[in-house]
Amino acid sequence: MLNNISMKKAFLFIILSFLIFPCLSYADDGWEEFSGVDRAWDGQKSVTNKEFEEAIDALEGNKKKKEEKQRKKLIKKIGGGGTSLHPDLSPDSNIQELNQLSKNEDGTLLNVPVNLVIDGNTLEKGFYNVIAQKDEQGDIYLLFYQAHFLKGKVKAQKTDDDYGEEYIDFVKLMPYDNNFVKIIFGSLDFNAYTFVRFVN
Repeated sequence: MLNNISMKKAFLFIILSFLIFPCLSYADDGWEEFSGVDRAWDGQKSVTNKEFEEAIDALEGNKKKKEEKQRKKLIKKIGGGGTSLHPDLSPDSNIQELNQLSKNEDGTLLNVPVNLVIDGNTLEKGFYNVIAQKDEQGDIYLLFYQAHFLKGKVKAQKTDDDYGEEYIDFVKLMPYDNNFVKIIFGSLDFNAYTFVRFVN
């Protein structure tokens, strides 16, 4: 019985020695890799401040190129990509500065094809230079000039309607009914309209 127990112990010892000793030998091999850690920085080159700054600038340049590329991708995604039919609308073109708008002091030319009745007086058919004025009370008047002579003055109503006109400064005479025409006026300051009686 004692012999049997010692046999079991000896057998267990042999099995454990087969399992433990190879692990210890592998662990020993792993430590040899770290034996040169204290010499790891041997042969390293020192970097000057100038070289460091050049490396940082190169990295930032790459970053800017990447951001520009992403911006172009975003423009292409929003704008539909490619070049526009109009060359000034290309995503690569610079937007030109708009000319500053100036007030038209000279008035706008109007062809009056009928005789207008303004304050009981007849304004004969012809071409008139129309200028709008606002008085102290805020009332708007359309002044009809031929050469430098004031031929007529009519009160007008201010409006926010631009009547679908292409230009900021405009004046037009439009038929309204059998007795009246409608005159529309536009300028940088305001838009206005008035109804004026006419006679054939």
